[in-house]
Amino acid sequence: MRDYLLHHLLQRSAAHYPDNIAVIFKDKAVTYSDLERQSNGVAGSLQQLGIRTGDRVGIMLSKSIEQIIALFGILKSGAVYVPIDPAAPAGRVAYMIRHCGIECLVTTPGNLKALSSGSEEALNIGAALFIGKDAKTVTHLTVVSKSLSLDVEAAADHGGFKTVEMSDSSPAYILHTSGSTGNPKGVAISHLNALTFIEMAADYFNVTASDRFGSHAPLHFDLSVFDIFVAIKQGAAIVLLPEMLSTFPVKLAEYIDKERITVWNSVSSVLTLLAEKGVLESRSLESLRLVHFSGDIMPVKYLRLLAKRMKNAAFYNIYGQTEANSSLCYPITEIPDDDSWRIPIGKPFPNFDVFALNEERQVLSRPDDEGELYVSSSTVAYGYWDDREMSNEKFVPDPRYPFLDKIVYKTGDLVRIDDDGNYLFSGRKDHMVKSRGYRIELAEIETVLSGHPEIVAAVAIPIPDDLVGNRIFAVIAATSGCSLGTEELVRYCTPRLPKYMVPETMLFMDSLPMTSSGKVDRKKLGEELVGSDGWALPP
Repeated sequence: MRDYLLHHLLQRSAAHYPDNIAVIFKDKAVTYSDLERQSNGVAGSLQQLGIRTGDRVGIMLSKSIEQIIALFGILKSGAVYVPIDPAAPAGRVAYMIRHCGIECLVTTPGNLKALSSGSEEALNIGAALFIGKDAKTVTHLTVVSKSLSLDVEAAADHGGFKTVEMSDSSPAYILHTSGSTGNPKGVAISHLNALTFIEMAADYFNVTASDRFGSHAPLHFDLSVFDIFVAIKQGAAIVLLPEMLSTFPVKLAEYIDKERITVWNSVSSVLTLLAEKGVLESRSLESLRLVHFSGDIMPVKYLRLLAKRMKNAAFYNIYGQTEANSSLCYPITEIPDDDSWRIPIGKPFPNFDVFALNEERQVLSRPDDEGELYVSSSTVAYGYWDDREMSNEKFVPDPRYPFLDKIVYKTGDLVRIDDDGNYLFSGRKDHMVKSRGYRIELAEIETVLSGHPEIVAAVAIPIPDDLVGNRIFAVIAATSGCSLGTEELVRYCTPRLPKYMVPETMLFMDSLPMTSSGKVDRKKLGEELVGSDGWALPP
C-alpha cells in the first residue's frame, strides 16, 4: 500500500528502520520508533483538547526535536499544521492566528506569554499544548480557554490517540509568504501536493537510509519540506542545525564536517557566506554528496570555490515556489571560467509540467524568447487561505487547454530558454524579490513605512548583492520640517516586520519622482542609486 498521507511516511519508516536515528539536535537524538510513539502522544493530547480533522494547529516552537515530534503529532490528529516563527512580530503572529482560524497553539509558556504581551490586539486561541523544558511551569494564561502540558517522552504511549482517516486531498499545512496588502498570505498545501514532490525527490536524488540531512531551513520556510519529509520517507537522519549557526560560517563548516552531513539544502546566500568566510580549506567535507542551492542567484565565483572544497558533492540549482514546490532543477556538470555566467534554473523535475507564455500568450519555443512561467502538477497548492481574489489571480485555468477544468500556478517569474532547453530566470513581473532566501513583497514594506505619521511616501528598492541576493533600501519622503531618522524608523519597523524585511538603509528625499501616470517612478529611483560601476551604496 502506498503512502498517501504525510505521517504514513513516518509510520512506514518506523516499521522498517525502528532503531535508525530519525532526528538529531545538538547532543540529543531520537530513533524512528521513538519519534513514532512520541508523536502519537502529541496527537492524543491534541485530540484530548478537542482538535478534530481539518482544524488548524499553530506550531510555535524553536528548532528542536520536540518541534518535529509536534509536527507529526499534529498531522496524525487530522489537523493542519501552521508553522509560526517565535521571533516574528507579535502583530504578524496575531494576524496569522486570526486569519487561519487557529484552534490550538503548540508552543511553550514563555512563547505564549511573549506573544500575548506583545500583541496590541486580543488573541483568540481556544487551546494550547505546552511542550518543552518549561512546559510544567504554566501559570494562569487568560489568552487560552484550556491547556495541557506534555512531557513527550512520558506521554509516548498515550492511550487516547485514535487514528484518523482522511484522503490525500486533505490540507496538510499552511505556509505564509509575504503579501502585497501588508499582511502575509497563507498557502494551503494538501497531503497530495507535498507527497508528489517528496516521492519524486527521494527517487530523483537517490536518497537512502544512510543519508544525513543538514536541516538548515526554519519550519515556516518551504525548504523544510524537503529536509524533513524526504529524509523521513527513506529512513534517513535529520540533523537540525542550531539557529543562528549560519551567521558563523567557520562554525557552520565545522558542524557540517563533524556531523557527517551528506545532503545539504539551503538558500544560495548561506553557501556564498560559507564559501567566502568559512575557511573551507581547513575542513575535509568528504561526507557531502549532494548540495542544493535555491532562492537567490548563486555567484559563479563562490560556486567554483565550493565545488573545489566539496569534492564528493554534486551541485544542483533548484527553482520553485511555496505555491507549487520545487519544479525545476539544473545539475551543475561544469562551471565556466566566465564569472558573469548566469546559472540556469534548468528543466522540469519528473511529473512536472512547466511552460512559459510570451506576451502573445504563445508557449515559448525558441531560444531567447521571454515569457512568464507557469507550473502544472499535482504539487500546485489549493490557493491562498481565505483569499479568493488573490487565489483566482495566481491559480488560473491552464491557458493551453481552455476546455478543461485544469488549474495551473502563474508564477509571475519571467524566463527565457537557452539552446539546451534550460530555463533562464529573467526577473519578476511585479515587485517581489528574494533576500537571504526569503521571498519579499516590497509592497508589504512600503505599506508599513507609509503607516508612519511623518512619512508622505515610501518605496522599497532591492539592491543586488552577491552574498544575500538583494539588500533592501527604503527611499522616503517625509513631512516638511520633520526630523525623522534611520534609528527611529528601524524601531518603528521592528515590531511590524520580520527582521529580514526591515530595510538596511533609509534614504530621505524631499519628494519621490513620479511617472506621467502619477505613480512613483521606480526605474528612475533605481537609476539614481547606480554608480558608474553598477549598483553601489549611496553616500
